[in-house]
Parts: sequence; structure tokens; C-alpha cells
Amino acid sequence: MAAQLLLQHVKTPSGVCADILVDAGRIVRIAPDLPPSLADTRLDAEGHMAAPGFVNAHIHPAQTFVGGPWVDYDYADTVPGRAKAEAEYLAKHGRMNSLRNCYVQFREAIRRGTTHVRGHIDVGVFGLAELEDAARAREAFRDVLDIEYVAMPSNGILNMKTDPEQTIAAALRAGASSIGGADPCDRDRDPGTRDGDPVRSVDLTLRLAAEHGAKVDLHLHEFGSMGLFSLDLLFKKIREYDLRDRVTISHAWCLANLPDTRYQPIAEAFQELGIGIITHVPGHVPFPSLKQARRWQVRYGVGTDNMRNLWGPYGMNDMRERVMLLAYLSDFRRREDLELAYDAGTYGSASVLGLPDYGLSEGCWADMVVFPVENRACALLEGPMPRFVIKRGVLVARDGELTDAVPPCPE
Repeated sequence: MAAQLLLQHVKTPSGVCADILVDAGRIVRIAPDLPPSLADTRLDAEGHMAAPGFVNAHIHPAQTFVGGPWVDYDYADTVPGRAKAEAEYLAKHGRMNSLRNCYVQFREAIRRGTTHVRGHIDVGVFGLAELEDAARAREAFRDVLDIEYVAMPSNGILNMKTDPEQTIAAALRAGASSIGGADPCDRDRDPGTRDGDPVRSVDLTLRLAAEHGAKVDLHLHEFGSMGLFSLDLLFKKIREYDLRDRVTISHAWCLANLPDTRYQPIAEAFQELGIGIITHVPGHVPFPSLKQARRWQVRYGVGTDNMRNLWGPYGMNDMRERVMLLAYLSDFRRREDLELAYDAGTYGSASVLGLPDYGLSEGCWADMVVFPVENRACALLEGPMPRFVIKRGVLVARDGELTDAVPPCPE
């Protein structure tokens, strides 16, 4: 019986020219000059670079203006200001069409080379409405994109409009696998008194994760000593609730520009507790150093965060562009550094999310992207659209155009 797919004449990340044979969604053999008769479907990469599909480890799929009319929106200059402006906009206009938005974002992610996403879905303003739409979208895309969800109280778990314990439990039953939150010191304040209680915020989030067998992915935009204080609270509660290997810190701005003497004990706690960090590579503030994270063995991944929405006008779910910005803002110039940045959006993100059987080797899932260039540094710098995007051995995009395997946007 013939195999599922033969991808011919690829250049692997190591520079070896080979063919890749796929069956039952997995890579079963990588070798030069495999017989064409092994598979009914063949794609010729013509000597171009193949790599694992991008893993976009941080997006907000239920919210975007892309695909609709232009919206003149007054973006605030600070995180609390943006949160306030978002709340005012939603109070005036109601919630966005989250089902349509998920389709728009997932389609863009696929055609640009992403094969797995982690999406943060707000459950603090409209209850489970957005998550229910997102679950419908995930079902529609189940064969062409792996999708996991974080149930995120956007302005903090203490600031939810519904009972946090009941809503988070229901969100996890509805398909979320992680619990989110935001800035325990800076934004998560009791809605009645407006007093901050970071200890209660962190404790409630991690206790619920422990009780429900969930993971945690916390937005941490806090700078300096405030952010480091929140990290210390997290370390204590991860130990108390035995949540090792289940916590991710998104953004982690407080780790930017730390000297190694201050970074080392934090990195050691990250290693002990299995914590990974995700950056969206902001242009307006310093972000954690990739090289410093690698030097101290801290898992480091990348996400695109917003796609022209209530938090910013930039972004098209383009992970190749985002790792280019990571390299650019890090002043990377050598090939090995450029490819370090590229790999942060593939192997780095996969490591933070704990994805099994990820990579470009025999036995891994056949989630691949082929760029019409020689190597990963060229892909990062030259900005081509992928020649092929392959998910579990199925061609889902060619030359920037989606195939019929990908669901169209709902009317």
C-alpha cells in the first residue's frame, strides 16, 4: 500500500539534501533519492529548505479588526490604559464576532507557515461566549491546525464580572487546557474596592489549576521589582501546589536587561519548576534576551500576540516576520544567531508548550514548511511566503494560497 506523501528534494536544516516520506501523518523515512512509487502524492521542493512548522505560542484569536472595515481606534500608551480603553470599547460596541475572528486568524497563521497555536480567550467580560465560539472554530480546523486554548481573565482573575471559580471550571470543561491572567500587582484588583491583592490573585489562579489538572499561562507585563515580586509569588505557589512543568510566563518584561548575577537565581528557579517564557517581541519596551535565556537554559518561545485589534494595530500572525523582528531587535547578524532566532519560533515554542513528537526527524508528526530559500537565515531575512505548508502530511497552503483542506471563513 502506498504511503501518504513523498516530499522530494528538500534541504533539511542540517543542510542535507533528502526526500521525506510521510504516512499516517508522521515522517517515516528521510533519505536521498527515495523511489517515487512509494507514495501516491508527491511534492517537489526543488532543493529548497524544509523545517518544522512554526509554533505560534501566544495569540488572541477571538479579537481582530482584520477582514472588516478600518476602525479608527485611539490606542493608549500603557498596558493599564489599553485595558481601560478595551473595556470602554466593548461596553459601547459589545463583543466582537469571535467565531469569524478565529477563522480569519487561523487561516492567516496557516498560510504563513504555522502548524500549532496557543490562543488566549477572554472569559472575564462575556463569560464563556468567546470560548464557545473558539471551540467551534477549533473543531472546524482540527485536521489542518493544532489549537490549544488558555481561559484568560483579561484584566485579572480578581477583576472578573462572574464568579472566577465557577467560570474557570466551566471554561476548562468547555475546552480550555490552561488558565491565564494578567499582572497580579499592576492590573488584578478587586472590582469592589480597587485594592490590589497579588497574593490572592496568584494563589487563586494556581489553586484552580491544581484542582482541575490545568496548566497556567500568565501575562506578566510588570517591570522591575514589581514583576520580580510577582515571579517570586509564582515560584512559591508552584511549589505549594506541585505545578512543576505546567506554568508559562508570557512577556516577562521584568527579565529584560537583568545582569547575569540577578538572572541566575531566577533561571535556576525556572529550571527547577519547569517554567518557560514566551515573548511577542515588543518594539516599545525591552524584552527578555534570547541568548541570555539559552545561556542559563531557560526555555524560550515566541508568539505574535495581537492581530490588529484593541491592543495594537500591528500583526498578521506571521511567525517568520516575528522571529525576524526578534533577530533585528537583538542585533543578530551572524548566520548562527539568525537561525537561533528562527528556531525560537519552532523548537523553542514547542519546548515551552511541551509538544510531543515535534521536529523534522523520523517518527515526528509531519508538520512542515518549505521556504523557497537555501536556509533558515535566508527565510528569516528575505521574507518569502512558504512554498508548501504541510500538516500531518496534508498540503494546507502553497505559495501563500490556502488549499481546499482549510475551512473558508463563515459568511
